[in-house]
This record gives sequence, C-alpha cells and structure tokens, in this order.
Amino acid sequence: MTQFLQHSVSLSTDIIAICVLFILLFAYGMYFGKSYLVSLVLAFYPARFLYEHFPFIDKLLFLKGDMLLTLNKVGIFILFLIPVHILIGRYVFSESGYGAERMFRTAGLAIAGVISVLVFSYGVVNLDLLYNFTPVVDVLFSGADKLFYWSLAPLVILFVL
Repeated sequence: MTQFLQHSVSLSTDIIAICVLFILLFAYGMYFGKSYLVSLVLAFYPARFLYEHFPFIDKLLFLKGDMLLTLNKVGIFILFLIPVHILIGRYVFSESGYGAERMFRTAGLAIAGVISVLVFSYGVVNLDLLYNFTPVVDVLFSGADKLFYWSLAPLVILFVL
C-alpha cells in the first residue's frame, strides 16, 4: 500500500510538472503566435546536435555540485537553442525578397545546404558508396572539432543573409 501511495504521489508531481511546462509553452504560443512555437520545437533538433558536438563544453562547465552543473549544462544548451530558434522563425516563416536579393539569399541557402549535406556525410552517415570525395575535402571535414565548426557555418550564413 505504501509503495502504491509513493508511486501515486510521484505520478501526481510528474503530472503537475508536465502541466506547468504545457502552460508555459501554451502561453508562449498564444503570445508570440503559432509560428514561433513551431520554430521553438524545430530548433531543439539542431541545438541538440550542436550541444552534443560542441568541443569546448568541458571548459564552460564551471559550476560545482549536481544541481549547479545541470543548470550550467541547461544554460549552454539555451545558448544554442535561442539563436537557432531566431533563425528558424526568421527564415522559415518570412518572405525571401525579390530580384537580386532573392537570388543572393537563395544562393546562400544553397551553400548552407551543401555544407549541411557534407557534414551529414562525414558526421552522421558515411556516403562514400555514393560518392567518395578527394582527400582534400576529407581533411576539411575530418575530426569532431571540424565537424562542429562546419555545422555552425550554415547558421552563420543564415545570420548574414
């Protein structure tokens, strides 16, 4: 019986925590609009990728203790999440301009896409069976540090555009 009560209390606090999170995100979506909420949800995936591959994370973990270390990690993740969220909200849900401006932005997005495919090829799924790049390109994308910086390149291009 005591075990059942402990599980019930734990479950009810879980439900409260999930409801609070839901209310916060619902309020965010109602205040800023549906597109910003979609942008936030989509931003979690690239932010997670960047966080997991960030080469200097150990140097930024300066808080001691379990709770403070967790808050430090959350803070670093948020440093990746916010710019990605802004980028997605800015580009996915806006017009791209006309004429030369549109061509320039489209070319920049194409370059960002090429870099993304190369990062995917060297960091996620080896695509050598489809096409094996020369050693010059292999050197540019070999190593976790280089993959991290190349992963940032499309985001930098989007900020510039």
